[in-house]
Amino acid sequence: MRVYLDQRAGMAEDGWSAAWTFDLPYWGTCGQGPDDDAALADLATRCGLDADVFEVAERVDRATTGDETVFDRDRVPASEAERAATLSILERSRARTLELIRAAGPHVMEYRDPDRTLPAYASWHTVGQLAWHIADTESRYYLPLLGLPPRPRAEDLVTELEESGAYVRRVVSGMDPDLTAEWDAHGAWTSVKVLRRLAWHERGELDVLAGLIERAAAEETL
Repeated sequence: MRVYLDQRAGMAEDGWSAAWTFDLPYWGTCGQGPDDDAALADLATRCGLDADVFEVAERVDRATTGDETVFDRDRVPASEAERAATLSILERSRARTLELIRAAGPHVMEYRDPDRTLPAYASWHTVGQLAWHIADTESRYYLPLLGLPPRPRAEDLVTELEESGAYVRRVVSGMDPDLTAEWDAHGAWTSVKVLRRLAWHERGELDVLAGLIERAAAEETL
């Protein structure tokens, strides 16, 4: 399986590497770790595979390319199968996020795990902040970087999650497969990059969200 390494990506933690696959059965899956080997091992675990099957097809290093780099593979026009996979993942993920948030009381929404490590730039510490972050990222970060219209925030979180999710799925459904937004020698987003990042982001944050809610509920019963 061909895999793609984003070195010093700084996603889960500052300076970490990220390993991606574009294979459709694992669309939107990303492994992360403090170095390349750790990122590849995490990707293998998430895919249920042995890392020996991986072939590193491309490496980018943000220390030299900047924060918004793309793989050459991202510049290939998006396939209808990639679009369909992204839409399916988005729909399932948003349904689960809404289920968790609708059931969360005020204590849970304000819960912050003091032992949780975030990158220096991150501000989504509580359950509520993390849920807002999911919508902010899709509607006001990913899409605008590709030159697509952002969506203003709703006043309450559940409405925002419902409306932002519907908006993003609608935009993805009608998006040209070969869009590119390029603003310097290295900074670029493409249709494929938006699709893979959308397919990854909420699904990954859901694991964190569910864990926070579980710990908040346990604390509440003490």
